[in-house]
Amino acid sequence: MKGIGGALAMFTKKETDRKNLEAEEKHNETKYSKAQFSESQQLSLIEKDILAAVLLEQQTYTLEEAQQHIQQFMNGEAQ
Repeated sequence: MKGIGGALAMFTKKETDRKNLEAEEKHNETKYSKAQFSESQQLSLIEKDILAAVLLEQQTYTLEEAQQHIQQFMNGEAQ
């Protein structure tokens, strides 16, 4: 019986990992407004200032898109 429990534990772990990955992917696709980024506790004050300057008021952005805007600004590529 010990072997079956081990197999069950491995199956459960893989299911949990898959669910965590799906939840993370869904979170990465979530879009936020410029105002929401300005209220974020995960961004530094400098990052918030950059986003306030480069993001458009009427658009929404994923966290990845916002990070790309920050990098472009820091690299002097902002428009």
